[in-house]
Amino acid sequence: MRWPLLPIALAALAVGCARRTGSEDSSAGTALVLPEHYAHSIAALGFPGATRAFQVGHGSVISTGETALEWTMPRAAAPPETSPVWFEDDEVPVAHWWMRTARESLAFEAAAIPEPALGATGLVLSVRVTAAARLPEAVEVDFEARVRGRPSGPGFVAWDADDDDSFDESWDERVALRNGRAIAGVDPVADLGADPPSVLHPAHSVGFGPGALTASCRATVAPGQTRSWDFWMPAQPAAPQVAARLAHALHHEQVVTECRRAWRGRLAAATRLETPDSLANHAWRAALVTLIQCQERVGDGWAPIGNPFQYRDVWIRDGARVVRALAVAGLTGLARADARTLLAFQLPSGALLSQRGQLDGTGQALWALEQAAAIPPHGGWAREVLPEAAAGLGWIQAQREGTRALKLPWRGLLPFAEPRDNELTRAQLVGNDGWAYAGCRAVGTLARLAGRGGLAKHADSAAADARGTLLAALRRSGHPDLPASWQGGGRDWGNLALGYPTHTLPPGDARIARLAKRLRSEAAPGLVTSGGPDSLHGYVGMDLAQSGLHAGRGAEARDALASLLAHSSSTLGQAEVESVKDGSFGANLPPHATASAALVDLMRNMIASDFSDTLALALGASAAWWEGTRLVRAPTRFGVIDVTLGRAGPDRLEARWSPVGVPARVRVPDGLRAVAVVGSGAKLARGGWIECPRGASSVKFQVASAGARR
Repeated sequence: MRWPLLPIALAALAVGCARRTGSEDSSAGTALVLPEHYAHSIAALGFPGATRAFQVGHGSVISTGETALEWTMPRAAAPPETSPVWFEDDEVPVAHWWMRTARESLAFEAAAIPEPALGATGLVLSVRVTAAARLPEAVEVDFEARVRGRPSGPGFVAWDADDDDSFDESWDERVALRNGRAIAGVDPVADLGADPPSVLHPAHSVGFGPGALTASCRATVAPGQTRSWDFWMPAQPAAPQVAARLAHALHHEQVVTECRRAWRGRLAAATRLETPDSLANHAWRAALVTLIQCQERVGDGWAPIGNPFQYRDVWIRDGARVVRALAVAGLTGLARADARTLLAFQLPSGALLSQRGQLDGTGQALWALEQAAAIPPHGGWAREVLPEAAAGLGWIQAQREGTRALKLPWRGLLPFAEPRDNELTRAQLVGNDGWAYAGCRAVGTLARLAGRGGLAKHADSAAADARGTLLAALRRSGHPDLPASWQGGGRDWGNLALGYPTHTLPPGDARIARLAKRLRSEAAPGLVTSGGPDSLHGYVGMDLAQSGLHAGRGAEARDALASLLAHSSSTLGQAEVESVKDGSFGANLPPHATASAALVDLMRNMIASDFSDTLALALGASAAWWEGTRLVRAPTRFGVIDVTLGRAGPDRLEARWSPVGVPARVRVPDGLRAVAVVGSGAKLARGGWIECPRGASSVKFQVASAGARR
């Protein structure tokens, strides 16, 4: 279902040691040079509220989904080398890349911003190409810009692309026109090629044209000097008169400055996470950029889409995870707007379905409402959405009673479903029942926040019955870990969530550990394969990593984070599915919003978790992270907190946090053991924990090697 509204300095930076400029000057920016782990380097330049994003790469090309602007060096003595795409070292989505031969180099800088002249949801992109000599003598720089239909490598067709099958292309001064609409603009000094004849393409082949409009750029560049050319594109074809104004008014410096200012402001509003691992810090900010980009306007609200390119749609399965990530990242208003948008999928029966057969949607949507209302707690917002939540609860109860009345073999559980997604079966799905329990539980939380004690008690009773029925079914199934469906068969999917985040099973349940062992990839510890050993999934296995984390096995979370970053793009975006063998991702282009949401949720919980009724700190922090980690303005179910992990001496660690109204537990890092605790009321506990009383705000403890004895 498509929503209807809906000059560069390249620092050679090592992975994990990337530096930041630290500058707040909106005119400053340096590329963050990271390796590209995929077969194709793809990045997205979008903006919240826009209905399209620009695809940068693979190669020296930018695409809107129906128009591509490609830079080539056709007269070079040898094919040029092209770099991956990089964002800036504070993760602002200004794209940088280069092309070079033995004689010359071309450095590219591209940024996109909203442009009112293109409508409320329109973007304009500006690209500057800067040439330099690579020889100790003047060189003749010669390159060409070509206007095409789509990139020759991986690409997408925009959801709202024109279905017209004719390409009547021409130049109007410096503006490229296709069928009378402006699609690109080139530098005034570029030499324009002759207008091509009109061509007719097969229907729905938009983007596969050979590329007929060309602009050549030539200059003599002496050593130590540079020469620049500017290009621009609207995200959607524009009226010629609008393009004419943009051609005269658009200035690359202004576009880049506004892009940096806007994105730095949005990121500054989010929770700040800083660790001694610079790559992890960059990953946190990069994931926030993806989550913010993947927002479309719905009236005065927002809708969480799955991807800036081919997945500009809303699914509850993905949207609920995005709501949770935005909530824990301090983007509360956006999280609540997204959660409210999920209610647009509610049927008169109370069910919430974004796609036929996905019966987990009701539980997931109710859980998303709870996350938005409780992180941090807001009784007023809970009261606003409680009627819809109560209707969802009623639907879950009615469906469970229906399977009881029909005396089905797996009675008291949700009925048969065919999700038409990753499960690849028609059956009663175990994951649906885990999410049904989570949904009932969520309504109880919402009701308590809203001051509706009677409804809270009713929801709690429904949740207890749903969980009890599910646990009995698991015992009866005889499955060695957790089945995908009660009938047997189907691909593992929703069953991975039975520990985290649904609370159906304790995170340390042995069945979850066995499921993780069965599914995890040997090539990427902490991540799982899906559909075959070569198919590495970017987010579905993160629930298993979270279960391990909350069971006291922080190494599983660290493995998952490290593997995810080792299988990310050069801009730290993640593909939904990647080939372990060759790094390809087919037509499923990165970045994927749900993978970004999983990363944000995992990293936040590694430092501070509100999964239980106790504030848990440093769950996944390695000893290295105790050299100085800060989590600032982090919303939790217990309020907004700051957390600091550091050293108070050679063998002494110290945790500080904002006091909350519940007890706190601090995890001793793996490889160490606490031998003495300093803190009012704090005490050592089994399993490598330090327990602190309600209202505590710090604890110091002396540590020794886990193998050492006093």
